[in-house]
Amino acid sequence: MNKYLLFSFLLLGFLWSCSDSELLTPGDEFQNVIDQGTYTFELNGVFMDYSVGTTATSSTDGSQIRGGSGASQTIVLSILQVLEVGAFSQADGATVILNLGAEGIFTNVDANNELLPLTVGISAVNNSAGLVTGTFSGTVYNAASDETRVITNGIFHEIQFEPEVQEDRILKANFNDQEFDFSTNAVAQGIQTAAVIQGINTNQIQTLSITIPGGIAVGSYTEANQVVYQVNLGTSGNPNDVYSNYDATTDTYLPVTLNITGITAERVIGSFTGTITKFTNGVPGEEIVVTSGQINVPIMP
Repeated sequence: MNKYLLFSFLLLGFLWSCSDSELLTPGDEFQNVIDQGTYTFELNGVFMDYSVGTTATSSTDGSQIRGGSGASQTIVLSILQVLEVGAFSQADGATVILNLGAEGIFTNVDANNELLPLTVGISAVNNSAGLVTGTFSGTVYNAASDETRVITNGIFHEIQFEPEVQEDRILKANFNDQEFDFSTNAVAQGIQTAAVIQGINTNQIQTLSITIPGGIAVGSYTEANQVVYQVNLGTSGNPNDVYSNYDATTDTYLPVTLNITGITAERVIGSFTGTITKFTNGVPGEEIVVTSGQINVPIMP
């Protein structure tokens, strides 16, 4: 790796760095529950808690997972890509910057400007809620004191981040004249049979899906074609917290119109309008009018 590029990347990270138990089934023991925002590790066997002010960024240009001890001490893990599940090492350009305050700055760069061993394992990424979870371990070095220390048992649990806006796709509409954007991770799949167009609204933590059972081509589709709009509230596990134009209990469809104006080998383009509501035991609630719906999304292989 170019030494100047490596120094610049580490400098960017440094600038950022300055700135209960649950009962299981009967007979089981209590199980420790890790709190959201937990960021801990052991440094030469000494437990370190950097769970203050945790935050993360996710971008195709590079991502960071940051935490602090509350005593002007910080840690920054960096990888050279968007946050996603996988294992990343120094060979992939993964870096760590550990600011220990009076004890100095430790990084996984040695005296010869070579990257020291580091492993960052991302086990879960929730792009809807903007949460990342994983583990890390490695070796860090302080150039000022010529001291090397070892990081073990590192964990970061549900650290909050805001996904990078994907400007190559559009899936949005007005719901009762208020715009909601579901463009994050928006895709179309199953074009010829059981087509689905779906995306995520990271601000309201919701998902939108438009289902066309018979598949789609250029043309117009309505509730007569069994088109179903569905918005799930990601903050609730209650299956009734769904707004849709279809109720399976009564086999009732509210009116919708889906216009597909273009399909290529790679994209679906169109518009949509209609009416959705929250059905409770077959009884519709307040109707929400969907207008100005826009679709321009890639087709998932």
